[in-house]
Amino acid sequence: MKKIAVVTDSSSGIDKAYMEAHDIRVLPMSVIIDGVSYRDGVDATTEEIYNMLQKSGEGAKTSQPPIGEFMEVYEALEADDDYEAIIAVHASSELTGTYQSSLSASEGLTKPVYVIDSRIGSYPMKQMVEQAVEARNSDKSIEESVEDIKSMRERAQLYLLPQSFNQLRKSGRISASQSMLASVLNIHLKLKFDDGKVIIDEKLRTKKKMVNAVLAGLEKHVKEEAVKTLAIVHAGNVDLTKEWRTKIEERMPQLNLVVEPLVTVAGVHTGHGTIGFGFTRNK
Repeated sequence: MKKIAVVTDSSSGIDKAYMEAHDIRVLPMSVIIDGVSYRDGVDATTEEIYNMLQKSGEGAKTSQPPIGEFMEVYEALEADDDYEAIIAVHASSELTGTYQSSLSASEGLTKPVYVIDSRIGSYPMKQMVEQAVEARNSDKSIEESVEDIKSMRERAQLYLLPQSFNQLRKSGRISASQSMLASVLNIHLKLKFDDGKVIIDEKLRTKKKMVNAVLAGLEKHVKEEAVKTLAIVHAGNVDLTKEWRTKIEERMPQLNLVVEPLVTVAGVHTGHGTIGFGFTRNK
């Protein structure tokens, strides 16, 4: 077994049980609601944060961990003889500075450090972290395992059906005019990741059309790209999640479905009640 330390941030959605079972350092992002900052998973649970967002989420913000926290983690790992190398996987550098902070904090270490920009977040990023954990028991070299993780970036996707146009506007994901038109015309949006950025993928006039478009798109991924596992991620709306799970199971019974909360730093920008679909295409 290779002595590899694994580092990530809470944008990966790694839960406490997995973190402790597999010895992962997770640096918490922060959610700021009504002027109060909550470290994700430390000062408040995901459920608690979404409950607060539902009540007073307008204007909520997020912030990355201070670089000092990254430095503390790396200094501790540098001094710990239990580790010979470090693999760090962070949220898209297009959306947050965690990757750059991690890269800067790791400079000067004598141990090999591989800092990876996942170019995404939530479930697909979580899969990359899990791949880093598996590298400890792989017959491949650490360098080969790192390249395997990086290759996942080209095959990862996360679709989001946002619930708050105001939050999208404030976070810079859509313009003020787009937000106004979407609200007035009752437009339904689907967002996706494109080279690390979040862009509008589809705009449809009715919920029914959007549901059908999403299901058809997921079916295409399953048939043409051999997607076998799909995560339904939700920002606090469990009932809506059940509805989507039923629809997907009816049309794609062969899929392995995973249901988990959308990482809160994404939910802040898309609004309470957002539903998303994350996966990594097979090679």
